[in-house]
Amino acid sequence: MKNINFQYLACILLILIAACASDKNKKVNDVIALPNPSLDNGGILLPKDFGATVFHEGVGKSARHLVVRDNGDVYVKLQKFKDSMGIVALRDSNNDGVSDKTELFADFIGTGIDIHNNYLYASSPREVFRYKLDPDQLLPTSERELIITGFPEQTDHWSKPFTFDGENNIYVTVGSPSNACQEIARSPGSKGIDPCPQREIQAGIWRFNAEKPGQVHGKDGYHYALGIRNAMGLDWNFNVNKLFAMQHGRDQLNQLWPEYYTNADNEQLPAEEFLEIDQDDDFGWPYCYYDQFQGKKLLAPEYGGDAKKVGRCADLKDPILTFGGHMAPNDLLFYTGDLFPEKYKNGAFIAFHGSWNRAPLPQAGFFVAFVPFKNGKPTGNWEVFADGFAGMDEVMNPADAKHRPMGLAQGPDGALYVTSSTTGKIWKVMYYGENSDQTKDLATVEQPQDLHAATNNSSKENDAVSSNGKKVYTKYCLACHQSDGKGVQGMNPPLVGTDWVSGDKNRLIGVILNGMKGEKVDGEDYRNIMAPHDFLSNQDIADVLTYVRSSFGNDFDAVTPEEVKAQRK
Repeated sequence: MKNINFQYLACILLILIAACASDKNKKVNDVIALPNPSLDNGGILLPKDFGATVFHEGVGKSARHLVVRDNGDVYVKLQKFKDSMGIVALRDSNNDGVSDKTELFADFIGTGIDIHNNYLYASSPREVFRYKLDPDQLLPTSERELIITGFPEQTDHWSKPFTFDGENNIYVTVGSPSNACQEIARSPGSKGIDPCPQREIQAGIWRFNAEKPGQVHGKDGYHYALGIRNAMGLDWNFNVNKLFAMQHGRDQLNQLWPEYYTNADNEQLPAEEFLEIDQDDDFGWPYCYYDQFQGKKLLAPEYGGDAKKVGRCADLKDPILTFGGHMAPNDLLFYTGDLFPEKYKNGAFIAFHGSWNRAPLPQAGFFVAFVPFKNGKPTGNWEVFADGFAGMDEVMNPADAKHRPMGLAQGPDGALYVTSSTTGKIWKVMYYGENSDQTKDLATVEQPQDLHAATNNSSKENDAVSSNGKKVYTKYCLACHQSDGKGVQGMNPPLVGTDWVSGDKNRLIGVILNGMKGEKVDGEDYRNIMAPHDFLSNQDIADVLTYVRSSFGNDFDAVTPEEVKAQRK
């Protein structure tokens, strides 16, 4: 027998033991090594044992949707606001949950962004592009390639969110170019165009080949689903291989049809709808809307409805789940990671951006919700997952909210990323394990005593007015320009600090009489069309303009009925 070097064997054994111990410690440390949450989770509230880092402090007032690459790099689409546009690329080099490298590229506005087959896809209002991603580079290494073009130019609902299935198809939202396809847009009592031509190339979802360059909307692609007003939240559920979307309900029922709807009705109607979408589904816009209290689709007043009639809406597909009106569901994500507890697996996260259309009553939304799913169907009640974004208990004007959740994405480690459109702040949300020391001092989200009543029951209406000018403003102006006159960013211009209010009275009177579309206000674009209000009397117009010129911090002289009469001629 050969001599055995026992000293050598002992050394080998010690090395193996050390290696095993090292692997074991590494697994333990992988759990412990999640970065510590930011102080107070960066200002938001999360369920117990969850925490968040502020992944990026802010990319400006334009952050929209985002996507996380399999190496952890984050790409955020920017919507135009002052000088911000394009795509922000972010990298966390030391895995502390905070980005330490920032690059800006691309030169077009938009919302949609995603990664498919090692390409970064992004959309503008009229195109979808893609960029080749290099394995080691943060920025794309190729020029952008045009995949789809020809989407119609429009001022309302121009964003083009999209998602991919497992068969190399891309599904693109094409929003409606109007609120309800009226003959005179957003004008009280105006009938709807019937049939509505906007349903032909807008107000639906189209399917295209994800990799074929130069496709043209209206010529290529397939009209996958129609009658969808604006599906900002869109995701493919790979657990059941189906498309799902969150639809924004129509606006201004009370303002356009006061004979049928009060302010309290408008606060909750119509429902925000969670849709399961199969090929060739029709969800009824603009002819129909969903009333969650009556549990059915109703005929829109523009087409002969009276808040009770069903009519042509009887056989249309219903949503799988509804939420209170005007909460603006702006992104949808089915969670497939392993970091969160099992209850979250294959469930849906929804970012409620908060809207402006509940005025004169308080606005709602400004949180991220979670919907449990099983076999592709919601199970049980939805819940508030992340809250506190607004920074206040009651939001009257969305412009006052500190943060508004906009985009959702899942990281390769199972973390959930959330963007704020108001500041561009980005949170990385993680689960730290039951009774974790890292989260023990953090405040947790609290569910309202009756959450679903809180979002589905109407508040008491209060239409008390102190003057005719205020009365006219409350009835015809407040819904768009808000109770504080600050308007809605990008949609309805402010009445504060602008020479449109302080300047030439004849120009201001002309806006009331003739409406306005496409004018810049103090250099900013606002998408909504203001319909003519020439049906108002000279006295009413004079009173409401006098009210505007002497309210919200304004201090300018009155408008007289004689001045209105002169302009009306």
